[in-house]
Amino acid sequence: MKKITALITAFLLLITITLTGCSSANSNKEVDKEGTGTEIGSQDKVKDVKIGIILYNYTDIQGKELKNYCDNYLAKNFPVSFEYQTAVANDNEAHLAAVDALISTGCNAIMSGYDTVIGEAMEKCDAAGVYYGTLFGEAKNEANKDGKYNQYGNWGTADQSDLYYSKYFLGGIYQFGADHGYELGAAYGKAVAASGAKKVGAISFPTYAFSDALTICQGFTKELMAAGVDISPNEATGSLPAEAGFATVGEDTKAYITGNSDMDAIFGMSSGMDMVLPAINETGRLWSSSNNGEGSIKLAALGYNESSRQYLLDGTLIIGGTNNYVESVAYMFGLMFDAVNGHNWKTDATAGFEMNGTINYPTFTNEEELNDFETYMLTTVNNDFSKSSVTAEELKSVLKSYDGTGSYKELSVLISRSIEDIKAARR
Repeated sequence: MKKITALITAFLLLITITLTGCSSANSNKEVDKEGTGTEIGSQDKVKDVKIGIILYNYTDIQGKELKNYCDNYLAKNFPVSFEYQTAVANDNEAHLAAVDALISTGCNAIMSGYDTVIGEAMEKCDAAGVYYGTLFGEAKNEANKDGKYNQYGNWGTADQSDLYYSKYFLGGIYQFGADHGYELGAAYGKAVAASGAKKVGAISFPTYAFSDALTICQGFTKELMAAGVDISPNEATGSLPAEAGFATVGEDTKAYITGNSDMDAIFGMSSGMDMVLPAINETGRLWSSSNNGEGSIKLAALGYNESSRQYLLDGTLIIGGTNNYVESVAYMFGLMFDAVNGHNWKTDATAGFEMNGTINYPTFTNEEELNDFETYMLTTVNNDFSKSSVTAEELKSVLKSYDGTGSYKELSVLISRSIEDIKAARR
């Protein structure tokens, strides 16, 4: 009888412990207007987060990389979902309509691929309590506390410029380095000079929108001049780069090279592989092993696509590269995920928050460098997220939302690693 009583007592105790455990789990699940709440493990009490993204398309390498990393990796390792909107560059009304649409679907935060109309976008986000940041552009520092808007027009009105300091504006990214691309331009210049080019040009998107183009070309030109290479300048300025309109890159590139019959290499800064290379090819002047006579042109490209390997191995492409999409997304995601979960680095006076993170811009000049570039940076090429530039485990280790020990500095270091740094971390 005592044995039966002991068994019954143990059974009742087990039920009590089980029910207590269930009650505890439910009480730890946070639910509020900024997230529905979810529990991940005994130590991880984090909210569900919905993030909106605005980009011009999701079919080129940038768009495909962004969606692949977000949908097929981050969403499977964090309590996060993503909503996408499309807005063409320079279409401000479309961009603001996209912001409205994302807010209306319940997004807690919005990543924009653009650094334009930030003031107008922030009016909407600040009023709705939605975090906002730019993925492929920087937050300009000219939006001063005295209410002056900056020279680029990004903040619109004086009142809007105050939103630069809103807790909901999480800044942007130096996608060409904190020096605005001077050293990157120098690396391109060295590669072009080493190729034996004699007269070189450069063409870019409008510098009012791509302000780093001028600094990149300063580093580029310095190396060319040091090597005794002539340049084919923009007629209006007498320096590099020539400018192409967003919608007229092809025609503007063809006009530029037609006017420079002795140019034998060009720095394609306006989507070099997707827009500049086809335009050169249409003029019949694209260098190849079978078209290598006088007047043929080799390419140095800001950009990468599926044909980069073919053109690199053939000798047409001197140097290629692109900003690290994964690092950019990981940085802004980290800021937003922590902010929604009550850890906004911008409002923490001790965090050392800066208005722009700095991502890496990897380049390649040979097959070995291209192999590493594709393996450790491009998730749509290697299809192995464990080798990607920023893994979920690495992100969780620097986020305050998980074990409480993360820091803004750790996040900043994580998203600024070179291909060599990433490669070493994966060994």
